[in-house]
Amino acid sequence: MTPPEVATLDRERIEDPSTIADANERRALTEAEKRYMRGDAEPAVSSVLTSNSKYLNDPYFRETFAQFALRRHGPDLPETYLIPNMVRALAEVRDNAEFYALMQAERAKKPELAAWLDARRMTSYTPDIVAACKPGTLGAQIHAFISQSGMEMNFMKAGLEVRNDIEYVMKRRVANHDIEHMITGFGPHQLGEEALAIMNTTSIAAYFTPKLAQYLSEANMFVSATGYYRVSLHYPALMPAQLHAMRLGITAGEAIKKPLMMVDWEDYLDWPVEDVAADLGFERGPGEEWAWSLHASVG
Repeated sequence: MTPPEVATLDRERIEDPSTIADANERRALTEAEKRYMRGDAEPAVSSVLTSNSKYLNDPYFRETFAQFALRRHGPDLPETYLIPNMVRALAEVRDNAEFYALMQAERAKKPELAAWLDARRMTSYTPDIVAACKPGTLGAQIHAFISQSGMEMNFMKAGLEVRNDIEYVMKRRVANHDIEHMITGFGPHQLGEEALAIMNTTSIAAYFTPKLAQYLSEANMFVSATGYYRVSLHYPALMPAQLHAMRLGITAGEAIKKPLMMVDWEDYLDWPVEDVAADLGFERGPGEEWAWSLHASVG
């Protein structure tokens, strides 16, 4: 999609500006309307904020989610500035014992998953590993990423010793996130991040049991849900493209043969990226055609 034109409000064309002042009061629900929505029940009274939602009860999760959803992206800080807060917030409410038990039950039912977990492949990509890959291949894109950014593909949690299946999954996903951007054509900008998050959530929901899928998609859903609302609040001109990106992400997630987290990218280094996507069963996104959304979602 092409960048949207931002509409400006011509306040002089408002016929009767005096009617604006009491607009909120006129929109407020009447007491009868409130009773229709609420019924006669009242919430329990407590000396502290409490509910039947562990997410609402946790002050750190509550605050972080609100900041993600309500903030504007400014030039003063990178858009990823609050990611460490999100990681901590998710850890605050995660039941690791349940997460692990669910994964063990799932691997017992799915030989393919068990084999992938047991292999514990973890490649640290360096320029020399992919230097000989031809232009247009996955390896060439990895080489360009490393050379231009100066970053490693496993720069996060690089020193973490993998002790169990959950730690392997989390480390593998972090290390390969940039490869997912390369292969899917959903680049590292507002629309691409949204599409990739929804694609991962969709494919994981189709492959795993619902509760395990919830754990595996918690970060994707956090970013997707808050990003969707942030765009609606602060960058409404971007919303049609945002919805289009979500639709493409869902379509790709439904089409792919298995979740991206289970793909052994090491086997595809010499493949053109278009052929990798075709082999996995989905259609790539628009790539850099969405780069404009990086600036359209700031300010």
